[in-house]
Amino acid sequence: MSVSVARRTVDVSALRAGIPAVMAHERLLPVHPVLAPVFGVAPGEPGLVRGHTVVCSGSAAMSCALAVMAAPTRAGSWAGVVGLPSVGVAAAAELGVELSRTIFVADASTSSATSSDMAAVLSALIDGVEVLVLSRRVVATVSDGVMRKLHTRMQSRGSVLVLVGDPGSVSADVRVNASTVMWEGVGAGHGHLQRRRVSIELDARRRGRPTRADVWLPDQHGGLSVCDDASTGTVPTGNVVSLRRTG
Repeated sequence: MSVSVARRTVDVSALRAGIPAVMAHERLLPVHPVLAPVFGVAPGEPGLVRGHTVVCSGSAAMSCALAVMAAPTRAGSWAGVVGLPSVGVAAAAELGVELSRTIFVADASTSSATSSDMAAVLSALIDGVEVLVLSRRVVATVSDGVMRKLHTRMQSRGSVLVLVGDPGSVSADVRVNASTVMWEGVGAGHGHLQRRRVSIELDARRRGRPTRADVWLPDQHGGLSVCDDASTGTVPTGNVVSLRRTG
């Protein structure tokens, strides 16, 4: 069996042998400098824990997942994207994803792949990549038992699993909600969309409070940048006060 990968055809068995195994002592992968404060690290410091599962949700979940995998691929890691046919290769490159180290696999829901076929593809990718991005449809295609086994293998190999949407039976170590706040560029009913403001909130295990930041995703150049007027820090907690109209 073969899968379509970035306009090429790659034998699944070749993926197992083509990329060296992850060194166990290298416990962290880099994160994009703009996302570093959200992950609780200084810009330039690694922040993705190997073996962890990151779940991206919200209206900008797919873009957020691409942003998460950008820094690792730039640093030399291989990544795989499965079940997200709407991902634009050019858009991924503008966000900083190194395409020469990224494997795009056809959507499971529109291909002839069975559950066992998809499990074989995922198994091969786990042996060859350090960041694996899956859609919720892919997770639903594979049985819970098989998915748990694959998840355990990823943890033991030190890979990072990024799920877009409902994680199903997979337990999340980090949850990132990326919600669109507004688009800029359209005024008076006409114009071109230039950039999107996204609110990113991260909630991780063993972390006291979630962190949040507003970013441009994409910005006017198609990349990821900080909103100049946005603050980054912990999400405030307290009572929600209802407002009523007066006067």
